[in-house]
Amino acid sequence: MKKVMDKLVNGLKINRKMLLFLIVLGLIALIVGSIFVVILNATDKSLIKDYLETFINNVDSGKLDYMQALKNISISNYSYIIIAWLLGISVIGIPITIFMYFMKCFMVGFSIASIIINFKLKGTLLAFIYVFPHHIINLIMYTVLILYSLTLSLKIGEAVLKKKSINFKLIINKYLLILILSLIVITLMNLFEVYITPILIKTILPIIN
Repeated sequence: MKKVMDKLVNGLKINRKMLLFLIVLGLIALIVGSIFVVILNATDKSLIKDYLETFINNVDSGKLDYMQALKNISISNYSYIIIAWLLGISVIGIPITIFMYFMKCFMVGFSIASIIINFKLKGTLLAFIYVFPHHIINLIMYTVLILYSLTLSLKIGEAVLKKKSINFKLIINKYLLILILSLIVITLMNLFEVYITPILIKTILPIIN
């Protein structure tokens, strides 16, 4: 495990510019997602409010379908990881990968802003519980995955254009480690989000109500 983490850290150091690009892009997406909630029309804002209130009521009354929630979250997150990973093997996947990453960060920003706007200052605590630690760790993992995906796409593109040979087997083996690590981390965060987060939310409901 230590060797895997060392390789991961070295990879991040080598691709500092790409990492900086993704961090800036992610921050912009978070901000845009937050602003987007404000400019929605009254009907859309009402729908978001109804959804949040329904979710909170289900948590409070213990009516959440945990297995269905885990299934939905797992399908969504695993699909994202696998698609992003596969796009790394394709040069034409670069713009799609960047767009996917932007939208993932956008949705987190959108969700946080929606919670705070609907629950005012008390919603800040709820938003914190919604984000920490699973969504933070997820975003970090997605950033690492997208970083390696884009790096591999660029390497393949450069090899094709300059007719250079690359050790594809070695690269794929390292790339597979990133996929496995991503799936493990996301699985743990899925379980946390479905089974632990509702308990934390229920604990603070007396404070925000």
